[in-house]
Amino acid sequence: MGDKTRGSYRSQETIRTLCAAVEGLESLWERERHSASLPVSVSQLRVLHALERTPDVSLRELGEALDSAPSALSRLCARLEAMGLVRRTPSGKSRREIALHLTGEAKACLRELRAAREQALAAVLDAMPPGARDALVEGAGGLLSALDSAADRAADESVSRSA
Repeated sequence: MGDKTRGSYRSQETIRTLCAAVEGLESLWERERHSASLPVSVSQLRVLHALERTPDVSLRELGEALDSAPSALSRLCARLEAMGLVRRTPSGKSRREIALHLTGEAKACLRELRAAREQALAAVLDAMPPGARDALVEGAGGLLSALDSAADRAADESVSRSA
C-alpha cells in the first residue's frame, strides 16, 4: 500500500486535476480583479501584494523577492506611483536606496479585492459537498506549508549563490 499511496499524487490525472482547479481559481479571481476598483495588471498586482507583505522594502530587495529585472520592476513601480498606489521615500537602511510603500488607497483597494475574492470563493465552496470541502481545506493547509518550505529553500539557495 505504501508505494501506491505515496506515488498516487503523482499520477497525470491528479496533476491535471490540480492544475485545472488552480486555473479555475485564477480565472475566478481574475474576474474579481476586473470588477474591483483596482485597475492594475497581474504584474502590478504581484508588486502590490509583495509590498503588502514586506513594507519599507527597497527596489533591489523587491526585485530579489519577485525574481524580476530591476529595469522592468522600476517601470512597474513608476506606473503604480503615478496611479497613487505606491509611494517612494528615502530608505532608513541606506542613503543610496529608496524604500517603497503602499499608499492608503492601495491598501483599501487590496482589502476590497481580497473581500470580493473571498466572497466568490465562499460561493464556490458552498456548492461543494461538505466532505470534499473539508478535505480541500485540509489539503490546502498542507499545500501552503509545502509552498512556504519551497520558498524558504529557494531563498536559502539564492543567498548561498550570492555569497
